[in-house]
Amino acid sequence: MDGSIARPRRQSLLIGQRSLDVYNEVDQGPKFVRWIIGKFRNWGFLIAKHAWLAIIICLIISSLAMVKILLTKQANDITGYTPYGARAKDEYLEYQRFFSSSGLPIAAYLFIVAKDEGSMSRPDYLDETIQVLNFALNNITMYDSISGKNETFNQFCQSFCQINEPVRQFYNGYQILSDGEQNTRIKIQYPVSDMFGRQFSLQPNFFGVELFDQPDDAAKLLDSADGDSVLELNATRLVDPVSKITNVKSVKMITLQFRAEHKAGWTDAQVKKWEMSLVDIFEQRYNSKRLKIYAYSQSYVEEEMVRGGIIMIPYLVVGFAIMCLCSCVLVMIRALYMHQENGYKVILAIMACLTPLLACATALALMFTCGVRFASILCVIPFLVLSIGVDSSYLMIHEWQRVTKHMRETPRKKDSVGHRMSEVMAEVGPAILISCLTNMFADFVGSFTSSPEITLLCTGNMLSMWFAFIYQMTFYAGLMSIVGGYEFGSDEIDKNRMEINIAENRVNIARHHRPLTRQPSKFHEATQPIISDSLQKYTHLMTTPLVFVSICLAYLAYLAFSVYGITQLNINLTAQKLFALDSPLLELDDLRIKYQVPVYSMATVFVNTPGKLEDPARLKRLNEFVREMESINGTWGEGWGELGTKYFIRDYDVFQQSFGSEDEDEDFMDEDKPVTVHSDDKMTYREDELKYFLKWPEYDFWQGFVKLRNATNSTDPEAEELDRFFFTTGYHGEKLTIWTERGEMLRAWRKVVDKYPDFGASVYHEDGVYLDLIDNMPTDTWQSVLGTLVCMALVCFVFLNNLFTVAIASLSVLSICAGILGILSWWHVDLDPITMAAMIISIGFSVDIPAHVSYHYYQASIQEGPMSPPSSRLANCLSSVAFPALQAALSTILCVCSLLFVNLYMAEVFVKTMVLCVVLCNLHGLVFLPAILILLDSIRWACRPKGAAAQRPKLPKTNSRQKQKNAKVQPEKSSVTDRPEV
Repeated sequence: MDGSIARPRRQSLLIGQRSLDVYNEVDQGPKFVRWIIGKFRNWGFLIAKHAWLAIIICLIISSLAMVKILLTKQANDITGYTPYGARAKDEYLEYQRFFSSSGLPIAAYLFIVAKDEGSMSRPDYLDETIQVLNFALNNITMYDSISGKNETFNQFCQSFCQINEPVRQFYNGYQILSDGEQNTRIKIQYPVSDMFGRQFSLQPNFFGVELFDQPDDAAKLLDSADGDSVLELNATRLVDPVSKITNVKSVKMITLQFRAEHKAGWTDAQVKKWEMSLVDIFEQRYNSKRLKIYAYSQSYVEEEMVRGGIIMIPYLVVGFAIMCLCSCVLVMIRALYMHQENGYKVILAIMACLTPLLACATALALMFTCGVRFASILCVIPFLVLSIGVDSSYLMIHEWQRVTKHMRETPRKKDSVGHRMSEVMAEVGPAILISCLTNMFADFVGSFTSSPEITLLCTGNMLSMWFAFIYQMTFYAGLMSIVGGYEFGSDEIDKNRMEINIAENRVNIARHHRPLTRQPSKFHEATQPIISDSLQKYTHLMTTPLVFVSICLAYLAYLAFSVYGITQLNINLTAQKLFALDSPLLELDDLRIKYQVPVYSMATVFVNTPGKLEDPARLKRLNEFVREMESINGTWGEGWGELGTKYFIRDYDVFQQSFGSEDEDEDFMDEDKPVTVHSDDKMTYREDELKYFLKWPEYDFWQGFVKLRNATNSTDPEAEELDRFFFTTGYHGEKLTIWTERGEMLRAWRKVVDKYPDFGASVYHEDGVYLDLIDNMPTDTWQSVLGTLVCMALVCFVFLNNLFTVAIASLSVLSICAGILGILSWWHVDLDPITMAAMIISIGFSVDIPAHVSYHYYQASIQEGPMSPPSSRLANCLSSVAFPALQAALSTILCVCSLLFVNLYMAEVFVKTMVLCVVLCNLHGLVFLPAILILLDSIRWACRPKGAAAQRPKLPKTNSRQKQKNAKVQPEKSSVTDRPEV
């Protein structure tokens, strides 16, 4: 068995004693590295002297940090994953500004489907839907601090109060006509119905509509031959009795909206409470035999995101238990191998897992103290820090055992706990520092790319890794010093007993020749031959030409497989990916994509500077803007035209034309009255009549669409004029279920909006904050990978000062990154900020094993001599790398796999990414990289001159052996190697 349980990164990236003996013996190497080693050696003496003080301080700080974390509430931002600089952020802010000028508005929805998956247009189902609507309007209250009363929605609503009236009117008309009463003033049709001369659209409320004698695609309702929107109904084909009442054969989903502007007597907390009450009543407490009701609001989305983070916390205990068990087993196996087993090792093994968690708590508490919000994604950091940071403790335990064994075999007068700890710090301190820096640089680069939420994750992980290093050098080093003191005392007792036995038996042995020797453990004697034989067979196999050439070809196939997978990588992220997999919002999203998005994807266009619409030219240009928005089409689909648009100017035009008209009743009696098609050229606008239009009972719902201000050039102080407004228009297309097609639709909207800059227009889409990822994610990903790679290569070069190692490690990191992305694509994982964050974090330690292998192989060529065969070099290299790499891989995988118990997309992505990284790191370090190095050596030997071998200096055999022996990297002043003999 190898002399380490730690990850190879800790054993020498690669500053450990084995890597620096060359520096120490011949006094060469970078001065910076030697300076670092000296500082860590001094720190070892200092921490051993003040061990209890360091432990107590760390425990106090981490305890206070835990209290701060428990008292901090989670807060998520729905735009947190939107890339920096994305246009969708400005559009979302404009949407918020319009509706929340005085505070958070109410914006909630109820999506209702039949439990038997049948039609919602059946009378019993429509009747219960109206009951649900009435209950929501009249029974869920909000406290108004100004009036001192609890008000229902019907009482506090000022605008959008009639937004659900189409559902009620459809039901009323259905009831009237189904009773056999013939009334030509009632026409309940899809998409536009008419009740007593008042038209209303069913499109915002009815989804999954199937029409009589019509294809499922509701777009066929449009007659595009002459460009006018006219309903097509072929009454000769209708055979179902219901078809005499309406053209709607089936409705799969009905949507009810609840919108209200913020009142002065409310708080944002009250608004969220009202929305959550709606959710609680209809999803948890409302029992119906017929209906399945889904609630939706921004408050609910945020609560589900918080729940997605909270459900990970209990599984941290599972991960901690797994790591403690794994740590205890591995540490005790190594202790048995070194013949140093005792109960203290169990304490060190458990505290090795606790130390990263204490560091993580301190880092997160510091962030929250500085005002950083507690985002749900931060809940994954403890798992990452635990799986990565525990390896430093493993290395320190291993090095203490090696130093202890060395001191037992070659005792010194100056031996003490401080001396041993200084040797441990000099050996492992720089290696741990390198690992800390590589991870921190990876997170540092990631924090400046992608999105705010990923910035929080990378910043939190970066601080956690830094505090893990500090706690490792203080808390854990102090604990080891205390435990080491007990072991040192035990050694002194054994040494005194041995001296007493020698004295009693009158054995004449000098005191300086009395090392504390112990018989090798049976476990060591039993396992060493097996391990050595296995390693020897593996090196022989790898150096076979057929094998290493085949592996190199397989590596090329792996690269091709990965690159092709990257080209097929899908870019996608919705808020639903941040919910627990049992969240009702996931079912709702499936229904929305199935029924709503392909039929009615709505664009909300905010016009911030409408200007003086009394000017005919200005009004005409505004109408042209609306017309162009309505007529947008592409490969994704097309617009509904005027049928799918809510634009207050058109109703205002009807209001002006019909106000006081004596023929109004005659118009209502016209059975063949078509859907109103407005003529832009004949429209007029009068500012002074707008307020009367908005107060008219038939048109008062438009109050929510417009914002008024005091008139600037009027003598009447109460005079108002149009400040800004918004209109909506709908689009349809079967391809809109595809994420990229919706992105194309959004870009088409923006293109039209940009053509009319004088209106200060902004278009909002509910998925816009995620659709912008399509363009930003690929750029953010390759920039993050490149930036991280450059930083890590710089760190490696400063510490290693070896271009060959840095080049091999950098190329390996690129290969591993390609493999992660490519295989994730084949694994049906989308490219999103969560995937990118997981990959950036994994890059931080993907450099470890490849750098370790390449450096040791390079060192082996020096130690074994320039004429040494590849098998000898590989054996020398893998004896330090193979077993700790496999052990570290096992412990890391076991830890992160605890996240598999969490029903959360984020947890699933991190598990897949981390497992892939660990597997690919080991595959590169133990299979691909050795094969490539051996192939390069073979090519180099084949290109040598034929007489090169004859020019090799001929030295006595004994001297050659002595030179080889002296060239090997051994622990300082120790004759016992730390790796098995091969």
